[in-house]
Amino acid sequence: MSVIKKIIANEIINSLGYPTLQGKLFLEDGRSVISNVSSLDPDLECPVTELRDNDKGRYNGLGSKKAVSYINDLIGPKLVGISPLKQTDIDNWLLKADGTKDKGRLGVNTISLISKLVANAGALISNQQPYQYLNEKFIQTSHLTVELKKLPTPLFTLLTGGKGGQTDLDFKEFLIFPSSAFPYNQSYQISVDLYHNLRQLFKMKFFTNLDAIDAIKHSVELMNLHYGQDIFASINFQAGNYFNQRYTVKDKDQSLSREDYTKFITEIIKKYLLLVIIDPLEKNDMQTNKKFLEEIKTDFYLATENPALLNQVTTAVLKFGEIGTVTEFFNEVIKLKNKKLNYIIATGHAETNDDFIADFSVALQADFIKFGPPVHSENVTKYNRLLDIEKELKLS
Repeated sequence: MSVIKKIIANEIINSLGYPTLQGKLFLEDGRSVISNVSSLDPDLECPVTELRDNDKGRYNGLGSKKAVSYINDLIGPKLVGISPLKQTDIDNWLLKADGTKDKGRLGVNTISLISKLVANAGALISNQQPYQYLNEKFIQTSHLTVELKKLPTPLFTLLTGGKGGQTDLDFKEFLIFPSSAFPYNQSYQISVDLYHNLRQLFKMKFFTNLDAIDAIKHSVELMNLHYGQDIFASINFQAGNYFNQRYTVKDKDQSLSREDYTKFITEIIKKYLLLVIIDPLEKNDMQTNKKFLEEIKTDFYLATENPALLNQVTTAVLKFGEIGTVTEFFNEVIKLKNKKLNYIIATGHAETNDDFIADFSVALQADFIKFGPPVHSENVTKYNRLLDIEKELKLS
């Protein structure tokens, strides 16, 4: 059995032009694996903390040299001689070494990188693909039967709004997903075509959120596909971003009270058959507006990115970089399965060309994945990895 010989980390740049971590784990037999980690969204509440340098003279304080040093000088040397097959033991050791609720001492970025490296190395020495190895590890941990019989349904982002979005619309993401009647490779092709057609037809000129949804619907129909049958829509509202005592959206001349906004959202959901709805209300409203939630939960996937709101929804959005380790992620999925909740595995705020999350989502047989627009290398590398897995599992 091969063991860890050395772990080296360095600072690289993520998709938004800021530092993140890359690591390389060398095995005693000469083989090695490489992993990168994504970065957190500073605009969203998150229960974990990244370790950053806070040197304002360098990358606006977001440098990762301190995390690199922790891995190269403290964590890496202590893992020399340890088998990567001991995923749970290593993950638990990392959490104990950190000793904080929010991973504030070592940083979730530091912890995630080590956990991913160990998982990839475990797959390598087991002569398995990562999705096969991680699936077996999950079954051993959960004692559940999880067959590798499908790929998760992909939610493809066609447009983005909000802070840092491609448009100045209010809703965070406008997404589509093809019917499960299409194999993954065809779903991917359709979504890429829709992404480009939407831009060629409408030149990104959307004055309201409803303009954007209408444009997506029209683009679908121009491809001789049936909206609501072949192609379904989804919206990641992130309503807290446009809430300040009242909801302010470009579709209305005046800001909306909670009651009026709820009516507005309900009309949108039903008119456009939005099967997956993510955070349609501000956090406190999600906790109190039970009538609206119960009505929506009956016919739609009501999802949240906020762990505190899981009792109000049917579906959780899980991000590896917001959880920390493979073992913790396994435990989160086990809890969701016990509660009979669905789960969407999503990428982080600022990504890299690491494709681990594609294997991980297949291993856990996620209901949905959300990897961003079907363009740009940090997204495409994950979608392309799913093409490989589809062929290996003979699902096309």
